[in-house]
Amino acid sequence: MAQPRENLYLKLGGSGKSKLNAHSTAIDLVKEYIPPNTSAEQVVKDMKPLQMDANQSAMLSKENKKKQLKSSKKKTKPLSAKEKRSLHIYDIPKEAIRYDLFEPLHQLWLGYMKELHGQGHDPQVFRQKLLKADYHGAIIEVIKSTNPSMVGLRGIVVQETQNLFNMITNTNQLKRIPKAGTVFSLELSMCNLRLTIYGQQLLVRSAERAVKKFKPKPTIDM
Repeated sequence: MAQPRENLYLKLGGSGKSKLNAHSTAIDLVKEYIPPNTSAEQVVKDMKPLQMDANQSAMLSKENKKKQLKSSKKKTKPLSAKEKRSLHIYDIPKEAIRYDLFEPLHQLWLGYMKELHGQGHDPQVFRQKLLKADYHGAIIEVIKSTNPSMVGLRGIVVQETQNLFNMITNTNQLKRIPKAGTVFSLELSMCNLRLTIYGQQLLVRSAERAVKKFKPKPTIDM
């Protein structure tokens, strides 16, 4: 059986003088503000507890920011190697293809080689270190190649990939030299050494080569 509707136009109990005191309960408080024929006990029973503190809104805001940050991180994907190439991220600007701009880099590389050579006098140990070395800044010369037009090219290495040395010649030209099928010569005047390096043994990215274990092979002549 349907319960009779409350008369919304009845005078509220709380509109007169309040009877609340220090010993009043929640039901007494509710009775002050509901129509006289309404059950205060039922109203209190139907109430849903809501707890709030001073920091709750700040905590909710902080939590929302964390979720937004986490969501934005998920959406951000690193560019693939193909995408980087299509965007020409690693391309050297034409105005930067100048031999003199990279001569300071070569001087840094010579200091790096001098330090590497000074770590031990055993030629075999030095050969192994050269296989793991970074060649950015080295002056290399092609002495043998499956492509005869490459022989004689000489310049400062400005970029190295898994398969290529990109170097700038003293005539301000950018040359891409494949490692495979090419033999390079390096001169270390401060160590009084001339090195012959086989590109076939350097078909690894420089960052990976530093931690790679090489099998002993006679690939570097001194």
